[in-house]
Amino acid sequence: MVPAFSFYVLLAIGAGFVAAVPRPKITPSVLTIGDSTVTDTAGWGAGFCADTKGLANCINLSVSGTTTVSWKTFPEYQTMLTSCKTPETFATIQFGHNDQKVMNTTQFATNLESLTKIIQGAGCKPILVTSLTRRVFASEYVPTDILGPYSNETINVAAKLKLPLLPLLNDSLTYITKLGKHESMLFNWDYNTTNKDTTHLNSLGWAYFGRIVADEVHKYIPPLSQYIVPNKTLSDAIANGTILPGDVA
Repeated sequence: MVPAFSFYVLLAIGAGFVAAVPRPKITPSVLTIGDSTVTDTAGWGAGFCADTKGLANCINLSVSGTTTVSWKTFPEYQTMLTSCKTPETFATIQFGHNDQKVMNTTQFATNLESLTKIIQGAGCKPILVTSLTRRVFASEYVPTDILGPYSNETINVAAKLKLPLLPLLNDSLTYITKLGKHESMLFNWDYNTTNKDTTHLNSLGWAYFGRIVADEVHKYIPPLSQYIVPNKTLSDAIANGTILPGDVA
């Protein structure tokens, strides 16, 4: 018969051993949520996912033309609710381009906070993202930024909810300012036709601005850093305000 004292000692040791066994690591997933400037066909989404390796999933749930309110009326919203049930699912959230057209900054902040709380409540880990810059210039090296007030509200919401933030407006604006108007037009969605769409991105734009987001994730989101594939050549070109020679038509 095991003495009572010895039994409880063994029980405590056994419990400690079980507690010390590390839990299997859960591979994270990423959802990208936003408007057309995040989509795979006209935004940075595809470029970002191409810069990752080892994620369980990298799923684009952005919808062209949507706002912090209207996005919830699309099937992608229901997909988000389901996907967020999977542990370690992160969700980038970038709106502003279309919100700017239909609501003021106070309304935008309220709606963004509400949507972010829904996404967080569904089980995801939100990452707020300021808007991708438009490539509109007053002169060759002076871009015209009208998204700043909305991006400031994104920054405020992130701070209020104590959530991570990717400063995409600042970083993309810094890049095109160095690059200049002429070469920035190479990223236009309709570059090979009318070359007037200075909001949306072609495949070259996907690669460059997707790289900016990937580098931001590596810098600001430690749990995802190891899943970002480094591309020093492209990152350096962006930091220097250039386009790689092989990418210039």
